[in-house]
Amino acid sequence: MKKFKYYKPLIGAIILAGVMIMMALRISDIASAIDAIITAFVPLIVGACIAFVLDILVVRYERWLWPKSESGWKYKIRRPLSLILSFVTISAIVYFIARMAVPQLIHSMSIIVAASPQLYADFQVWMQQLAQTIPMASNQTLMDTLNGENVVNYAREWGTKGGTYLVNAMGAVLSWTLNIGLGLVIAIYMLLDKERLMMQGKRIVKAYASDELVNRVSYVTRVAVQTFSNFFVGQFIDALILGVMVGITLWLFNIEYATTIACVIGLTGLIPLLGIYVGGVIGAVMLLTVSPMDALIYVIILEILHQIESNFIYPKIVGDSIGLPGLWVFVAVIVGASLMGVTGMLIGVPLVATFYKLLMRDVEERLASNEGL
Repeated sequence: MKKFKYYKPLIGAIILAGVMIMMALRISDIASAIDAIITAFVPLIVGACIAFVLDILVVRYERWLWPKSESGWKYKIRRPLSLILSFVTISAIVYFIARMAVPQLIHSMSIIVAASPQLYADFQVWMQQLAQTIPMASNQTLMDTLNGENVVNYAREWGTKGGTYLVNAMGAVLSWTLNIGLGLVIAIYMLLDKERLMMQGKRIVKAYASDELVNRVSYVTRVAVQTFSNFFVGQFIDALILGVMVGITLWLFNIEYATTIACVIGLTGLIPLLGIYVGGVIGAVMLLTVSPMDALIYVIILEILHQIESNFIYPKIVGDSIGLPGLWVFVAVIVGASLMGVTGMLIGVPLVATFYKLLMRDVEERLASNEGL
């Protein structure tokens, strides 16, 4: 027995090394299994995200609908009625944006596609004139690249690849439509039985963890929920204000598509920092089909309004609510976009803000304890 006790660490190390070697040899199978498990839980994850966003509205509607009722028919219908009103609110916003923006976007894209051959011909003439004026611009490789036959070959190659991408995109859209539909059903059940689910989760944590861990989990959860809720509400209000400002200013300057561009800016403004640039490019492309001068005026107006929004409005509405310095907001958006695309850009800021608050609280506690010594 004593010998076994002496060799016990060595035996454990050998077993651990064997497990790691087996995992390394079967890494592809393990990755496939993990991916299958995550795919199976995607509707649940989507449902939890939808429930969280909807709950922001549900809580506010419940504050208006008989908030003091704790029994009776008013209490029973308050949650379902608040949920219905939340769906109606979001549906109305989506319908309004789609009704105002989508037709004009399609019209502008059709004009651009129809004008593409003439634009390319004018571009070739301009390049030839530039080559005659500036000898450095007459690079043979560049001229061969812009040759009409080469452009047609590039377009044909990208068209072939585009068919594959289109099929894959249609499959992904169908899969995500199904996941969102299932997630919506899950979100409804979660919200209707929210209190019971929260109580069950708390009881499970209490049953298997110490009181200290329970308190820490409760604190982290409160900070995360508050930060995410404040961020989404603040971001929505900021995007709405920016869209209204852009729409009114463009209308005063008699710029075409003022309402449509305002809807686009308001929608893309939900993405922190980078959203306004995406909306700005879309608006500029739309106005280029009408008047290049209008597009230039629009860019100048948008930049002025963006400076006002980013320096005066955004810090008051969003910055104070999440308590995150501007540098970390920028880092959160860039890293989130690299890891998870648009989704990462949306959740990156509140996620980093949550970690930032928890870290600052821990630092303050540790410094306070050290000073007490």
